[in-house]
Amino acid sequence: MSSSSSSMKSDTTVDRRAQIQTLLNEQGVVNSQELAERFEVSLMTIYRDLDYLQEQGVAKRQHGGAVSADRFISPLKRSMRESQNVNAKRIIGRWAAANLINTIDDSLVIDSGTTTLEFVRALPDAAINVMVNSLDALSVLAAHKNTNVYALGGELRKDVMAFEGAITTDNLRQCHFSKAFISADGIDIEAGLTTTNEQRARLTRLMAEHAQEVYLLADCSKYGKRSFRTFFHFDRITAIISESGVPELYKQHFRQHDIRLIEVNDNDPDKK
Repeated sequence: MSSSSSSMKSDTTVDRRAQIQTLLNEQGVVNSQELAERFEVSLMTIYRDLDYLQEQGVAKRQHGGAVSADRFISPLKRSMRESQNVNAKRIIGRWAAANLINTIDDSLVIDSGTTTLEFVRALPDAAINVMVNSLDALSVLAAHKNTNVYALGGELRKDVMAFEGAITTDNLRQCHFSKAFISADGIDIEAGLTTTNEQRARLTRLMAEHAQEVYLLADCSKYGKRSFRTFFHFDRITAIISESGVPELYKQHFRQHDIRLIEVNDNDPDKK
């Protein structure tokens, strides 16, 4: 929700709370100060509104605002993930490939995920080292003539078509990278970066530990959501790349904690 949103004076408390609930359903997160400005009421009034919505099981209060109580992410079928927010994922992947890659001497490790797959599709065919654990990513990179392509190997999770497990992590521990490109199922101020699977959490965390720089590629639907397992918090991230429209509550949190956020859009001149 932008701070430039027009005022929406409500005639009754019930009406205002209904509108706040609608915003929570649409955005997943609301900012207290923005709500006060939007409805032209005091912060204390908004706090009471959010407390009420929390009592009703609609919202969960957190610093600076509230998030939707219905924000817990359960595992989705692969086909469902692939069909969600496709354009935003493509914009993010293309921007990252065009602006974050050193085509002379980079060594990359790339997490499995639908946004990171768009990043793989946009990678230049350059003489760099690229390690992936996704069969879809391997299929894309097989067409490269110059890229040195490596697969982590291990146990194949057929629901996501990616390698995970003890063999995968053992192989990863022997490698070192200039950059890791990772994804998350949920981004939450309190929970950090989360995913639906314990093995996936361990693997993504290990990728970050073995890379000099770590880039999170995540579309705006991930904000205000949390899943089963936290794999780490924001302080391990070099930068977060999202499309325009990151909730203001998260922008404020990132600014306060010196977390670099890059918002890109379809009109970006550097888009590939």
